[in-house]
Amino acid sequence: MNPAVFRPSMALLLLMMITGSAFCGEALRSPLAPDITLLVGAENFRWQEFDDNGQRLLTEQGPRYLAGLALGNTAGRDAGAIYELLARGYAGKVDYDGQDSNAVFTSSDTSYRGWQAEFMAGYRFPSPASMLSMEIHLAAGGEGWRRDIDNSTNSLGNPVSGFVEEYSVYYGRLGVGFLWPHRWAQSRVVAGGRRPFRVDEDVDAFNITLAPREQWSGYAAYELYFPTGQGSSILRLRYDSFRFDTSKPKVIGGTSVWQPESDLDLWGISLGYVF
Repeated sequence: MNPAVFRPSMALLLLMMITGSAFCGEALRSPLAPDITLLVGAENFRWQEFDDNGQRLLTEQGPRYLAGLALGNTAGRDAGAIYELLARGYAGKVDYDGQDSNAVFTSSDTSYRGWQAEFMAGYRFPSPASMLSMEIHLAAGGEGWRRDIDNSTNSLGNPVSGFVEEYSVYYGRLGVGFLWPHRWAQSRVVAGGRRPFRVDEDVDAFNITLAPREQWSGYAAYELYFPTGQGSSILRLRYDSFRFDTSKPKVIGGTSVWQPESDLDLWGISLGYVF
């Protein structure tokens, strides 16, 4: 199957599973009964690449916009098993400041659009109702994005052709969380590490697939829940990241092609509702 077809199809299938499962959940109000969370938000995205000496080659930075849907039981306070099935999509255009193949400064724009799907399972330890509760989490997921760099002109006035890359990343997460009540709301913090176990980078200009090497990276989020009617409004602040080491080079027509060391960081804010 063509990966470009598979990736959005998988995300759509997960969304259908989430929506269908929600109706079953209405009849089960046990601690494992699922809530539906809808989220919309924005994030400050940054992508950087470095040479073998640690010298920065380029920076892409700017806003991206997202919408997400989750099914799970993390919004409650019950001890025991917790889980969350998440699907989100995002898009945005960011600034590109870097250099062309001749190391001449180039400024352009890069368009991003992508998806993420993840399943988390964990455990929340018992605690008194007014005290801090601790959680442990284990998750696996996939994320894919299209990176489309526009044509531009370098600092010498020469034209520079843009190109397209498509990334597919499959990863695991390991983390902890803490939940505590307020008189008027409830707070939850999660943090931990993420490591890909497979990374594919398709480069259209050379019709090749590179494999940036996997590295550990960190993530963290803060969630504030406000009870409203039958559900809760939610404010979520989020940091996430990927770290990729230099890929092995491939030779195309006498030219060696590789992906340099790359860092992805994002800081986001989302608003939503838990049904």
